[in-house]
Amino acid sequence: VLKSLNVQAVITPNRRCKTITWNRPSAGWVKLNTDGSSLGNPGASGIGGIIRNNHGNLIHAFSSFIGIGSNNRAELLALLHGIQVCKSLSLNYVHIELDSMNVISWWKSKRCGVWYLEDFWEELIDIMDSMTYSINHVFREGNKVVDWLAKQGASGNDLAVSLLTESPRELRGLIRMDYSGLPSLRFR
Repeated sequence: VLKSLNVQAVITPNRRCKTITWNRPSAGWVKLNTDGSSLGNPGASGIGGIIRNNHGNLIHAFSSFIGIGSNNRAELLALLHGIQVCKSLSLNYVHIELDSMNVISWWKSKRCGVWYLEDFWEELIDIMDSMTYSINHVFREGNKVVDWLAKQGASGNDLAVSLLTESPRELRGLIRMDYSGLPSLRFR
C-alpha cells in the first residue's frame, strides 16, 4: 500500500525492553539512592536522595537547590549530602546506588580529576572511609524517586522528610511503586 502511494517505509531496528526494579538492601544495611539535576548544564541545579531500610521503608528523603552548575557537580553533591545524612543518623552499612557513570568511574579510579570538585571529593572520601559501603550504578529507570527529587531541587523546591505521610503525593506514589516491586520499563 505504501509503495503504491509513493511513501517510503522507515524501518526502525527492534528496540529491546528491559524491566528495572528497585531492590531492597540486605538485612542490617540501608540503601542510599542519589541523583543530581542541572537544567541547562550548566544551569539551575538540584540534588535528591532517599535512604530506605531493608524493609523498603523510608528513613529520610531530601531535595535541595544548589545554585547554578553542571550535572557532574550536582551528581557529586547529591552523593556527598546523602552520605552526610547517613553519617549524622549513624547509618554505617550503606548500599549506594546512583545513575551517574562519571561518579562511578571516578570512584573506581579513586580520582575525581575535576579541579572545581576536588574539595567535595575529598570530603566524601573522608566520610566514607569510616563506613562500610558498596557503590553501584543503577539505570535511571531504577532511580526514579531521586530523579524526581533532584528535579524538584533544581526547580527550587527544598524538601527533607522522614515520614512517608509528610511526603508530597507524587513522592509517596513513587516510593510505593518501589516498595511494591513494580517495574519500570527501559527501552534501548
